[in-house]
Amino acid sequence: MVMNKNCLNISAKDHLRRSITSTDLNLPIRLAIVNGIFQSNLTVEEFLLLDDGLQAWYSDWFEEQCQAAANQISAKTHQELLQILNCLQSTSRATSRIQVATEICAAYSSTTSTLGLDPSDAKLNASLTLAARIWLSVSIDSLQHFFTTGYFTKWDSDQCLSDAFGKELCPKLQTNEIVRLPKVFTAANLEKIAGIQVQWTSNLADHLALKDDDKKVMFFHQASFMELSKKSKMTLLSDDLIDETLLTIALLIPASESRSRKWFKTKRKGLCLDSKAGSYNAPNASARRIENFHYWQDRLVMLKQAFDDSEPSGIASWWYDDRKKVQWYTFWVAAALLLLTVVFGLIQSVSGVVQAWAAVRALDTF
Repeated sequence: MVMNKNCLNISAKDHLRRSITSTDLNLPIRLAIVNGIFQSNLTVEEFLLLDDGLQAWYSDWFEEQCQAAANQISAKTHQELLQILNCLQSTSRATSRIQVATEICAAYSSTTSTLGLDPSDAKLNASLTLAARIWLSVSIDSLQHFFTTGYFTKWDSDQCLSDAFGKELCPKLQTNEIVRLPKVFTAANLEKIAGIQVQWTSNLADHLALKDDDKKVMFFHQASFMELSKKSKMTLLSDDLIDETLLTIALLIPASESRSRKWFKTKRKGLCLDSKAGSYNAPNASARRIENFHYWQDRLVMLKQAFDDSEPSGIASWWYDDRKKVQWYTFWVAAALLLLTVVFGLIQSVSGVVQAWAAVRALDTF
């Protein structure tokens, strides 16, 4: 396959010549990078509608990945990284990793760029790894001296990226189990009722994965990135995968449910989370049917099972646990009656003591 050399001729802009290790990127730089990644023409106004310029994605994923790879890659500026990424995008569905590297080297062999190295060069291959990670928000392969938590997708030298990615994030076999996803099945209730801690992630491959003996669940919150990916023609994320991921976010953080709104607002105070994740209304009963989920069905089933198997561990958990309404009302009516019985019993006892003391005092006066 002949690489489209137009992808290598990215115009040199001052705001893309900054070092790849730069942090706290301002809005124009972030916009230029995003337009380069998705080969789009977003305006500043359109960009600001996406979580204030993809603020959470930049701080929690882009900058972290660039910092981790900085000493391992041949790309030294954002412009060079985008050049590699755009070349990868034009070949990702049909060309193996080694072939992509070979064509990049051939295109830069007559220049002074550090990108024109040997195709097997470790720094060039690390640059391809970083470019793939930035493009898909997925941990592709591993980076040396950087511990990747959770799942990562292996990309072999003889594989095209679409094949490697497709093996991991693909529709799964449908379950024959009857699984209900009621309105009470939300991220807020996972924590408040079941004691399952939500751990936020920007690695799509980790989404809804249980860990630590089912005491934690990974939650992908980069909804703005997913919406932008859907609008772009330059992505390996299918519309079905994007739509289903956003549906799981709406399912577990429904903006139309007050408890979830307050819970997510509290979470955002201490963390850099995508505000868009808490803006979707709860799906209706038809949309919550488990057979509507193909990519995340197995993880939803396991998460729901962990939720159902849990028991409240304290007074607060008992109060929030309204999964079974009749039992909830019965429990709290009984608790209220018990409390009233104790209170009235104490009042009666104190009243008896006071009356007895008053009688003794009356006798003493005679």
